Amino acid sequence: MRRHKGFTLVELMTAIGLTGLLLSMAVPAMGVFVSNARQTGAINDFVSSIHIARSTAITTNSRVTLCPSTAGTDCETVGWTQGWIAFQDADSDQSVDPGETIVSTSGAVEGLTFSSSEFGLFLMYRPNGRVMNTTVNGNSGEFTICDKRGGDHAKVMIIELSGRPKISDKMADGSAASCS
Repeated sequence: MRRHKGFTLVELMTAIGLTGLLLSMAVPAMGVFVSNARQTGAINDFVSSIHIARSTAITTNSRVTLCPSTAGTDCETVGWTQGWIAFQDADSDQSVDPGETIVSTSGAVEGLTFSSSEFGLFLMYRPNGRVMNTTVNGNSGEFTICDKRGGDHAKVMIIELSGRPKISDKMADGSAASCS
């Protein structure tokens, strides 16, 4: 008698059931992965612009302003989530004038909010690489980056006195980040 090669109905149903079970566990985890990747990518873009602004200020011995911008051509009173630009600001007026070079731009960030009480409208670097406005807590200020998941997943970008950004899960004073 000749034996047929293949799978039985029971074997196929078992394989389909196990596949369904694995997918039911993997799909929610994929959503978390995508949210984390989106947040990390936006933070990396912002950190890159900050590094470029600081480096340009130091190497050109000039003031460099980083500010919100939708068009990528001048500072605007929109949120940081709408995009930003960094430019050499010779007259320190937080406005791109003729002859001032734009050194970095970034477009809108979808699904995230960037907020800062210290840097609501601009962040300016001095020629020594330090930030213009400083607070009394030993840091220049901070940005809180939130997504739809709320405060438990918030990230904080602390701009240190040296002008360098540092990413943390907590505010500079050690308190939990808030997405309100």
